[in-house]
Amino acid sequence: MHERDWAVPTDSSAPSARTPAGSTEAGDTGRRGDTDRRRGGVTRRSRLGQIGLIGLVVLCWLPLVVIITASRTVLNPAFYSQSLTRAHAYGRIYTEVLPDPAVDTLLAGLPIDSTLVTANLRTVLPPSTVQAMTDEQITRIVDYLRARTDDVELAVDLRPIFGNISGLANRYIAGELGSGTTYRAASVQDFTQGVLGALDDIAAGRPPTSLPTIELTAQDTDRILPLILDRVDPATRTHVGPQLRAQLRAGDIAGALAAVGPQIFQGDERATTRLQASLHGSTLDLGVRLSDLRDQPAISVIDRLHDVAATLGWLTALLSVVMAAALAGIVVLAGRRGVSRVRAAATAVIAAGLASVLLGVVLRLTLPNPLRPLADPHSPLPPGASAVLVDFSGRAYGTVESDYLRLAAWTLIAGLVAGGLSLLVAISARWSRTGRRRRVATAFVLAVPVMVTVTWTAFPGAAAESRELCESSPVLCDRRYDQVVYLATHNAMANSEDRFLGPSQDPTIVHQLDLGVRALLIDVHHWTPAAQVEAYLGGLPAATRDAVAPLARGAVSQRPGVWLCHDLCQLGATDLVTELGALRDWMARNPTEVVTLIIQDDDVPASEIAGGIAAAGLADIVATPPDDPHGRWPTLRTMIDSGRRLVAFTERQDMPGTFLRGFYRYATDTPFDAKRPQDLRACPRNRGTAGAGLLLMNNWLTAAAPSRSAALGSNGADALVARAARCRADQGRSPTYIAVDFSTIGSAQAAVDRLNRVPSPTGSASAG
Repeated sequence: MHERDWAVPTDSSAPSARTPAGSTEAGDTGRRGDTDRRRGGVTRRSRLGQIGLIGLVVLCWLPLVVIITASRTVLNPAFYSQSLTRAHAYGRIYTEVLPDPAVDTLLAGLPIDSTLVTANLRTVLPPSTVQAMTDEQITRIVDYLRARTDDVELAVDLRPIFGNISGLANRYIAGELGSGTTYRAASVQDFTQGVLGALDDIAAGRPPTSLPTIELTAQDTDRILPLILDRVDPATRTHVGPQLRAQLRAGDIAGALAAVGPQIFQGDERATTRLQASLHGSTLDLGVRLSDLRDQPAISVIDRLHDVAATLGWLTALLSVVMAAALAGIVVLAGRRGVSRVRAAATAVIAAGLASVLLGVVLRLTLPNPLRPLADPHSPLPPGASAVLVDFSGRAYGTVESDYLRLAAWTLIAGLVAGGLSLLVAISARWSRTGRRRRVATAFVLAVPVMVTVTWTAFPGAAAESRELCESSPVLCDRRYDQVVYLATHNAMANSEDRFLGPSQDPTIVHQLDLGVRALLIDVHHWTPAAQVEAYLGGLPAATRDAVAPLARGAVSQRPGVWLCHDLCQLGATDLVTELGALRDWMARNPTEVVTLIIQDDDVPASEIAGGIAAAGLADIVATPPDDPHGRWPTLRTMIDSGRRLVAFTERQDMPGTFLRGFYRYATDTPFDAKRPQDLRACPRNRGTAGAGLLLMNNWLTAAAPSRSAALGSNGADALVARAARCRADQGRSPTYIAVDFSTIGSAQAAVDRLNRVPSPTGSASAG
C-alpha cells in the first residue's frame, strides 16, 4: 500500500478539527427562533387588532341598523298608512267603531236620533275623507319624530266633514226647480225681486213656491245677471255665466236657478253651526298628546329618536365611514397574517349580524307595544275603537320588528355567503384531486333531493286538480235551490257607497255580491212626486224632519223611468237598468254563482220590471220557477249548467208563463218591523202560505234609520243559527234567505256557512 493512499486532503474551507461539530446549525436555529418569536408577537398583535376592529364594526352597525329601520318605518309616513290599510282600519270604522254602543252614548246629546247619525256618517264621512284626516295626524307624528315640532297634539279638522254635508245636500237640492207654479211679473223690477226671493228660498233649503216669468231684452239680462252671480263664488261665475245669460234670455228661469242652486244652498247651516259651537270651532281635540304617554318605555325610545333626529344624517354618515375603515383594516391585517382576506371580512359581517339579532331580541323584550293597554277592559276608548287601534299598532309593531330582523338576517346571510364562497374556492383545489366517480356520486346525492322538492312544490298533486264549484263551494252542487241557505241584504240598493241618505248597507250591490251575498232585496219605484215627499217628511219625528227636510226639499220631483230607491228617491236613487247591467257583468265574471232578486215593486207594473230585466241583458240567464209553488226546484249544478241561474221574484205581482213570479206564492217570511232585539228570537209566519217551500228570515231592527249598533248584535253567527233552529221548530224548515242590514257588520256569512254545512277556511264545519 502506498503512503499517498492514506493522505488526508487539505481544504482551507473545511472546518477546523477544533471547531465543534454542528455549531453552524445551532446559530441558524437561534436566529430562526428570534424570527419566530417576533412573528408570533406580530401575529398576536394583528389578531388582537383584528378582534378590536371586528368589535368596532359591530358597534357601528348596531346603531346603523336601528337608524335604517327607523327611517323605513317610524320616520316614514307611508309606514303608518300601510299599517292602517293592512288592519282594514278605514273600513272598520263603519263596521266596528260606529256600531259600538259606546258611540251611541257619545252621540246621545244630539238633537236627532243617534242611529240617523251613525247610519249616514259613511256618506258624509267616506273612507277617502277619513284617510285624508288620518294622513294629517300622521304628518304631525312624523314631524315630531323628525324634530320639527316639540309635541304631538292629536286633533281633527272637521271642515272636510262640513264640506261633505254640504255636498250631500247639494246633490239633493239640485235639479229642476220648475215643478212649482209660475206667475207673470208686471215689470223687470218685479221679476228681479222674484228671482232674488227664489234664491233666498233655495239658500234656506226651501223650494220656491212660484217663479216669475217675463220676456227680457239683452239690456235687461245684462242688468239682472250680475245680481244672480253675486251669490256665488268667482269660479262658478266664470263657469255658469254664459249659460245663465242664455237661459234668462230664453225665459228658462227654473233652469237658470238650478244651475246656481247647489252653490247657493250650503246644507243644514243650523246643524253645522250648532256642531261648530259645541266644538268651539271646526277642530275636534281628541285629548291625546304624546307627552302624556312618555312613561311608556316605547314612547321613551320615540322621545330619544326625536332628540337625535336632527343629527341622524351626520351620525349615519360618520358611522358608515368608521365601519368601512374598520373593514378595510381587517382586510389589511388579514393579508399581513397570510389568511384569507374575504373570510376575515366575512367574520366581521357575521359578528355584526349576530349582534344585531341579539339586540333585536333585547329590544323586543324591553319595549312592548305601547298601545297594547288599550285592549284592557278599562281602556278610555270604546271597545270597537280600541280593537282597531290595537290591531293597527300590532301590525305596525310587527312591521318594525320584521324590517329590523330582515336587515339583521341579511347581514348574517351576507357574511355566511361570503365566507362560504371563500371556503368553496379553497375546497375546489381538493375537489379537483378527487376521483371522477366520487364527484359524480356526490353531485347525484345533492341534486336528487333538490329536484324532488322543486317538482313537489310546482305540482302539489291532488291539490292542483280543478274542483267543481257552486255558490263558491263544491258541496252545494247537488243540492236543490230550495235546500241552500243564501245571505240576503235588505234594501240592497240603499248603500252608502252610492251615497244614499239613510243607507241599509255600505257596499254597492256588486261589492255585496263580491263579499258573498247571493240574494238582493231591492225596491223599485217611479220617481217620488212632491206630494209624497211632503207626506213622508210629515210622518218623521220633528228633530229628524228638521235634519232631513233641507236635503229633500227642492229636489227633482219628476224623472222618467224606473228607479231603485227607498222611501224618497230624492234621498238616493240608482237607475234600474244600469244596476241590473252591473249585475249581468258580475254574473258573467262569476259563472258558477246563483243569484236571487226579491223585488218590492210598489207602484211599478210587472211589465216594466220585466222590461228592465230584458233591457239589461239578463233575459237569457233568468230561471223560471216551477209552475207548481210546491214543485221540485233544480239543483244548483243543473241551474249553472243550463245558464239559467238568476231567480227574480216580485213581492205582489205575478206573470204566469214568464220568469217573473210572485214571491209569496212560493215563500213565507217573518215580520219585518222588529223593534227590540228579543223580537228577532222567534220565527212567526208573516206573509205567504203555511208550508211554502221557501222561507225569508227578515233579521233587522226598524228604527229612525238602519242601526249599525243593532246590526252588530243581530248579525252575530250564534244568534242567526239559533233563530234558524227556531224557524225549523215554528215553521217546519230552515230559512232559505237570511236578510240583514249592514251585512259587513257581524258574522252573518259565517252563520250561512254553518247552516249550509260548508267547511270553514280551517277545514272544519259545524252544522247549524
